[in-house]
Amino acid sequence: MKVIFIHGINQQNLDAHRFKKHWQEVFSLGLDKNNLKLDNAQITLEFPFYGDILTEYNFKNAINLDTMKPHWHFLDKLRHLQPQKTSTPTLPILPHYQYNTKMTLREKFFQFSQITKDRALKEMVILLNHFPDLHESLVEKFIAEAYLYWYQATFKQAIHQRIKSCFEPDKKHIVVAHSLGTVVAYNLLHELSGDYHIERFITLASPLPFNVVQKHIEQPMSRPHGLQGDWYNFYSKDDYLTTFPMSAPLFDFEPNIHNKLITTFVDKPHEIIGYLQHPSVIRCIFDQNLILATS
Repeated sequence: MKVIFIHGINQQNLDAHRFKKHWQEVFSLGLDKNNLKLDNAQITLEFPFYGDILTEYNFKNAINLDTMKPHWHFLDKLRHLQPQKTSTPTLPILPHYQYNTKMTLREKFFQFSQITKDRALKEMVILLNHFPDLHESLVEKFIAEAYLYWYQATFKQAIHQRIKSCFEPDKKHIVVAHSLGTVVAYNLLHELSGDYHIERFITLASPLPFNVVQKHIEQPMSRPHGLQGDWYNFYSKDDYLTTFPMSAPLFDFEPNIHNKLITTFVDKPHEIIGYLQHPSVIRCIFDQNLILATS
């Protein structure tokens, strides 16, 4: 069994080694917190990296997720309440694993400030969804990676080829994709022949339901041909980029997608560190019944 992890935007500041190391650390943290261990004889992990392709096109994203957040003077005054970073950076642990831990007053104020910002931005994104042309103009201006993927065929195929090289004909695969990577994965899985067996497709923080994304996907949407198993979609209630579940009428096919509403970090609701260590996501990837059935 191969588990293939497909990343989203804003990875071009990393390289293949640092990207793999970061995602492995997050995934390993989730496994450890759920008392699970990988059997390397049964499972192979693949981390295809394509962030450097954007650099080759002499483009860069002009925005990151933190700069998108609104700034209010009152909330900005609470910035000093953010927990201080240690000299040795460590991965934050989801509240799901911090049992019987009471928040300090400082932490409560910081959480309040982040939730307020996230909710405001979420409302703005919901509004933008009704105006896909305006939404696309913002993507063109600030997120070059997505815009190039939609309109530059050679850029799109270069990404697909990089990821496709991790698949093996007649081998079983689980595909785990995050953010824009879910759009890439959806398109790529439609390109794969029947020789590639996908036992499970897991989408994390996916923008696929947004109208601006739907404009660039062949309609009607359909299950990828090579997907022999189920499709699980995880989205966070605080994540302003995954506002909608994948449901009918846009995703009207059988079997239905399993939509799972989860919570991540209030100050980093869209980042992989909240999704990939989440217990529900970990158990979905590390499904012993699925692994045993396909080994």
